[in-house]
Amino acid sequence: MISEFGSILKDWRKVRRFSQLDLSLEAEMSTRHLSFLESGRANPSREMVMRLSDALQLPRPATNQALNAAGFAPVYPSLPDNAPELAPVHQAIDTMLDHHDPYPGVAVDRHWNVVKSNQGAQMLLALASPDGTANMMDILMNSAGLDLIENWDEVAVLSLTRLRTEILELGGDEKLSALMQRLASHERVKSIDMSTINLNQAVIPTILKFGETRLSLFSTIAQFGSVQDTRAGETKIEMMFPMDQETVQFFER
Repeated sequence: MISEFGSILKDWRKVRRFSQLDLSLEAEMSTRHLSFLESGRANPSREMVMRLSDALQLPRPATNQALNAAGFAPVYPSLPDNAPELAPVHQAIDTMLDHHDPYPGVAVDRHWNVVKSNQGAQMLLALASPDGTANMMDILMNSAGLDLIENWDEVAVLSLTRLRTEILELGGDEKLSALMQRLASHERVKSIDMSTINLNQAVIPTILKFGETRLSLFSTIAQFGSVQDTRAGETKIEMMFPMDQETVQFFER
């Protein structure tokens, strides 16, 4: 009878598109032993769970789930936001965002909800989302019928690609999948002529228009490499940089 761990292992192997041979080579184990683990004929050691998790590049929550299914305690913490241990992380986020002013910077969670923002971003969010929506993908969809984003089609295509990549890396996520489906099924997205989308550019900015003002911004996204907490470790910091002098002068003013 297939065990809970065996089911998790098999599901993730399929998500990563590994054959049993591929995974056994990556994890430096025999294909026979891997087959026994998937079928429930053998039970893994804690070290083996961690080795397979590393080979499959499992997200931290999934590694905890696999450990629990195999009868071991989770290795990665899941602390509340106000836990003292996470204070240095919050301080680091604040420092990055503050130092990036006057240019916009936001910290978002796994589902692209804005959890922190600097003054430059707060100004943009107030203009782009008067109703107070604080989800970056919702803001994109809500702006589809406006003249706010000049190259909306390009930004939407890039956002869809980003969402698909994140869902694949996570092995699935209901909320992200729902966001992706809403964006993919949006009437404007369905009408995009892909032959008009030029992805062969060194940098693809987001071009915003507010009246006579035209802003051109590109982004870099940072994540913590050493934060082991399951939620804090998923926080992304998106910092936006100006593409031209007009945008520089706008934010400096």
